[in-house]
This record gives sequence, C-alpha cells and structure tokens, in this order.
Amino acid sequence: MAKAAIGVGSSANDGTGDDLRSGAVKINANFSELYTELGDGTNLQTTSKAQTLTNKTLTAPTINGVVGGTATSQTITTLTTEGIQNATGELEITAANQVVEIQGGGSNSGAITLNCEQNSHGQKIIAQPHSANTTNTMLLPQGASSTLVSLVSADTLTNKTLTSPTITGTGAIAGTFTGNITGNVTGNVTGNIDGIVGGNTPAAVTGTAISGTSIAVTGTAGAMTLNTVTTTQRNALSAANGMVVYNSTTSKIEAYAGGAWVQLH
Repeated sequence: MAKAAIGVGSSANDGTGDDLRSGAVKINANFSELYTELGDGTNLQTTSKAQTLTNKTLTAPTINGVVGGTATSQTITTLTTEGIQNATGELEITAANQVVEIQGGGSNSGAITLNCEQNSHGQKIIAQPHSANTTNTMLLPQGASSTLVSLVSADTLTNKTLTSPTITGTGAIAGTFTGNITGNVTGNVTGNIDGIVGGNTPAAVTGTAISGTSIAVTGTAGAMTLNTVTTTQRNALSAANGMVVYNSTTSKIEAYAGGAWVQLH
C-alpha cells in the first residue's frame, strides 16, 4: 500500500487533523507494511529475508555465499574471489568476441598457471616479453588426444613431415628413410641404400665404412665413380686388400690384391 500520512491539521488543536485513533491506525498500517517487507509480518528478518534491490549502489561491499543471476554491461575494476563456478562446477567465460585477454603489467607478461591436483606444482603458459615484439596465433594440434612437444623434452614423433630440416648432433638416425639426401654424409651408413645418392649429380659420401650385405648400383641414367688418385696419392694410402681406385697417372682402374696394387685392364 501507499504510505498513510497522519493528518496534523493547519495548526495545533484546530480540529482539522486526524483524531488519536485514526492516527494510530495509520501508524499501525505503515509498520505492518514494513514488518511484512522486512520480515514475516511480526518479526524483522533483514539478515535472512530474500530481497530484490533496484538502482542501488554498493560501496566496497563484502559478498558472501553464492552469487547468481545475470549481470549485463557491468564493469568490475578489481575482483578478488575464489570458487566461481557454473552449474556443472566449471568456470565459464562467455566473451562477446570469443577472446579472453590476460594483460601483462610491470615486468611480467600475461600468463596462466595450471596446477596439479594437489596444487603443489604448477605449469605456466606465458606470453613472449615485450622485447620480442611478437604477435601471432598458436593453434592447438588436430587429431586425437596427445601431448605437446617442447624444446627440451624427449619425445617420439609419428607421421611428421620435416621440410628442409637441418639435423645436427652426435646421435644416430635409425629406421627407414625414403626420399633424397642432398649433400655430404659423414660417418657410417649401416644397411641398404636404395636410390641415387646425390640425385643426378653424385654427392660425396665420406667416413670409415659403408657396411651391409652388399652394395648394388642400379639404373641406366648414371654410373658409379671410383675414388680418383694419382700414383703418389695411391701409394700414400693405408692400403688393404680389396681397395679399388682409379689411377689418373696411369689412366687405369687398380685394385689392391695380394699385398700389391694391380691394374684391372
């Protein structure tokens, strides 16, 4: 109901105001409405009664319990809280442009820390520093569930294509390689080599040994070229039975057999 005001007249005791009974009725009616609004009609219950407030400003409030409902076009300057969850127990952020931005400040770049199940260890995803001048987009990998590969982790990669790679180090390359190797191979090649080494232009293969059950040179587009040496260079070799060279001094193919160099033609 609307507030019931007590008529007080124009001046004291002029007979135009409410009598005592009428004034008391209005007072009771006003208090009844307040007790109903702020309590159960008999007792005030402002601490437990559900209230709907409209056009109110909260200055430095402390909010305890569950915050529900929808806030539209609200600006929260500083939010310190824990346990913000949706109906399924997750944190759900619906951004108008589908982008959630974590800003950096001071000497720190924007970052997200993901803790273990006991919150005793954490892994941080952090943006490049300002000095790197980096702006890009990182897409998560396609396919089934997997693990991201880092610069320092030991990982096994499957179904990957390396375009113009540079492979360095002292480790071994094992398994089956299909394709062209262009350039020099320094070291031991153990197993079969099927194809053209160096493409149409032979490349240098150096090292102590190329071992396997056999070495077959096939095809009609080229030929195998023996190591070319002069007689002086041939004599300086640590010769062993089975060596074959082309001697440019004698223009002969020569082999080391029986402890001596012999011409094959």
